[in-house]
Amino acid sequence: MCEEAEKDLYAVLGSSPSDSVQQLRHRYQQLALQCHPDRLGGGSSSEAEGGVKRFLEVDAAWRVLSDQSSRRQYDLQRREERVHAYGCRCGGGFNVSEEEVQEEEAQRRRQGDGEEQEEEEEEEHSGMVVCCDTCSLSVCVTWPLHRK
Repeated sequence: MCEEAEKDLYAVLGSSPSDSVQQLRHRYQQLALQCHPDRLGGGSSSEAEGGVKRFLEVDAAWRVLSDQSSRRQYDLQRREERVHAYGCRCGGGFNVSEEEVQEEEAQRRRQGDGEEQEEEEEEEHSGMVVCCDTCSLSVCVTWPLHRK
């Protein structure tokens, strides 16, 4: 995947997904004025090159986020990247977000801080129970813990 596709377009504009199109437009106009190549004149070539690159990033982010259809598609893509989904036999699905996994690991670390931990050669795992979004089936999702 190219570097441009991996960037958070909302972060490029210094905004959030909950911002309206008008708020995004206002932020885009501010950034465009700050880093437009015509306003950067007279600096070193590396400064000018960095300004042009920044302006192009801001402009590309605005082009995607200003159009309702492309913004919806971008938001769905961002959500899919942050959610692990598994199909259920009923046709529904099991969904686990990165935030849920990180919260579960943080909670396990907090619980483990008060207890004495013995060094074991076996790799430790963490996990959580995830319910199907359609039926009553539940599964236990596990992953290895990476402790330092």
